[in-house]
Formats: sequence, structure tokens, C-alpha cells
Amino acid sequence: MKPIKFKLTIILTLLCFLSFGQNTVLIEGYVFEENNRGLIRGVDVKILDYNTNELQVHMNTGMEGAFAVTVKKGRKYKVITHHKNYFDKEEIVSTIGLKDKKKVYVKVEIEHKPGYIFDVSMAEGRDNGSPILNSIDSARIEIYNNTTNVEELVLFDHPAHVFNFFFEKGNHYTIMIRKKGFFNKRIEAFVDIDGCILCFDGLNMTGVSEMMTNGNKKGVLLANIDMEPILIDRTYEIKNIHYDFDKSNIRSDAAEILDDLKTILKDNQHIIVELGSHTDARGNDDYNFRLSQKRAQAAVDYLATAKGIDAARLQAKGYGEIELINRCTNGVNCTEKEHQRNRRTELKIVGTVDVDPLDKKSLKQIIQEEREEILAIKGGTK
Repeated sequence: MKPIKFKLTIILTLLCFLSFGQNTVLIEGYVFEENNRGLIRGVDVKILDYNTNELQVHMNTGMEGAFAVTVKKGRKYKVITHHKNYFDKEEIVSTIGLKDKKKVYVKVEIEHKPGYIFDVSMAEGRDNGSPILNSIDSARIEIYNNTTNVEELVLFDHPAHVFNFFFEKGNHYTIMIRKKGFFNKRIEAFVDIDGCILCFDGLNMTGVSEMMTNGNKKGVLLANIDMEPILIDRTYEIKNIHYDFDKSNIRSDAAEILDDLKTILKDNQHIIVELGSHTDARGNDDYNFRLSQKRAQAAVDYLATAKGIDAARLQAKGYGEIELINRCTNGVNCTEKEHQRNRRTELKIVGTVDVDPLDKKSLKQIIQEEREEILAIKGGTK
């Protein structure tokens, strides 16, 4: 037994002994996961009279998964444990024949329900891909079950940089993490739906490790979530938004990427962005400036008109060919693929608003409004 656990158990036991009277004994127990995977805190423990089912004591296990209670001797009791992530368990304890102020021990082994523990560590990421910088605490963390339409977790100003949650099979969850000065992070989790054991949208799977057991019916998912700081004048390349030669229309492949950008902008309504468009080096310089401005404006119009992003938050700027990202300058023989690399659109954070419109909205409200918007587009009703 670890020293800290030993100390806590001694304190707990002493407190119970202080409450001892005549004809009483101490029931001291622990609740642990099957196959000795660890003690479990926060387990609901009920002590019932074996013969009458009358409730004697109701409590929860502490930080070390322990509980202790005084009961009358000379009786049999039911010890019933309950935790939302585990199957209920009942143990029988007898105090018959014990002397006053003696102890009886019970160890309750409980089985984890099918599903997966989502164990998260949050930190600020480096833009150069090197190891993470500072841990992120005091975040707002919410998890919404889209299958049951229930708020499963709501944490305001969570003091730690870690949290965990139990994913039940057959459910679609939305996770949103918010921290002032950082991009709001939204993750969609699909748990054993349509043949997918664990599928995520918005989670960088390079920072995830899985530990599965029992034919992938149970497991632990360890995730390192990097929170991106909002830095004014920082530029992000929007990959795979390309244009056909000498044209400014939004291609179907580019529309899919802009749809993803729409989600980011909807989740971060406090940022003002510039969409900057770049051409390749072929053609007249002035013409390329005009063409790039048309391309940037086309991306802005698509987001504002087709996707409902407030146009006041979007700026279009054409850069022409002045910021090429490869060797393909005037007079250099390049392949079409190399030229296309320069025909790109980039996102720049140019400002923020004083108040994030989403600050006063819960994740549940955000999702409900999104559903209503979809219904309105389809011509439906609430």
C-alpha cells in the first residue's frame, strides 16, 4: 500500500472508530476494477440490511476508492455499488459473531461496461511541430451526446490540464474546448457507429494512443490535444484550395476545404480573417494581381453567401505572384503541378472582436441552433 493511501485509510478508519458505540462494528472496503486495474473513486455505495433491505448507509468512495462505516453487529448486510461506467455489484457482509468495535473487510471488484475512456491532456502547441509548450488549464470543456440529446459533461474554468470521459458504444458525441486567447476546439466522436469503433473529426490522431481489450469492446484512448493560440497577422495555408489556370471560380475540391473552414469560423466567431489569394508567375504582373483579387473575393463570397459567415469578418486580398513558394518564377520551366502549388489561398488572422458571441452559449445551444439552421435551409420546421 502506498504511503498516502495508508494515511488516508488510517484517517478514515479513526473517524469511524470515533463514532463507535456499543454493539457496533466497522465495515471497511475498497472498490477496484476487474483484473486489479486500479481503485475507483466516486462509486456510489449503499449498505442495506440483508433481511429487510432497509437502507443503513449511503456514501461514495473517496479519492483512493475506499469507504468505511459503522453498523450494528450481529447482522448480515448487502453492500451495493453503482457507477455509471461500471456494472452494479452486490456483496454480502456478515457481522454475526464479531465483538464490539471490530472490523470486517470487503473488497468489491466491479466490471467496466463496454465502451472507452477518453483520457485527455491539453497543451499549447508549437507551430513548428516540436514538442508541446505549456499545459492548458482553466478551460471550458463541454461534451454533448447527439444520439441522446443530453449534455454529458460541463466544466467551467477546469483547474487541471487533464480530464477524462467515458464514451458509450453506439453514440455520437461533440466535444468543445474553449480557452480565452485560443481557437475554440471542436471534436466529433463516433463510437461504434456504422462499423467504426472510434472515429473522430477534428482530432489530430498523431497525438493519440489506444489500449483496447476484450475484442475492442473496452479500452482507453489517450489523447494529447493541442490548443492553437490566436496570433494577429499569423498566416495559415489552406491546403488544397487550388484554381484552374487563368480562372477564379471555386472548384468542387476547393469547396470541400472551404466547407471545413466554415466550421472553424462558425466555432470562432470572435476572429476577423483575411483570405489571401496567390497566382503562379505566368502572365502579366498586373493581370495576376487582378486575378488573385478575384480569386480571394470568390472564396469570401462563397463563405458569406453559401455558408452564412458574416461578411464583416472576411477580407479578400490578392497578392498576385509576389509571394511564390517554389522556384517557378518568370522564365523557369515548371510542370503544371508545380505552378498549381503557387495558385493557393491563405488565411490570416487580422483582428478579433471584444466579445465572442459564443461566450454566453452552451455547446447544447450551439448544436440546437445549428440543427435549426439546417432545417430552415431544407425548408423544414423545428
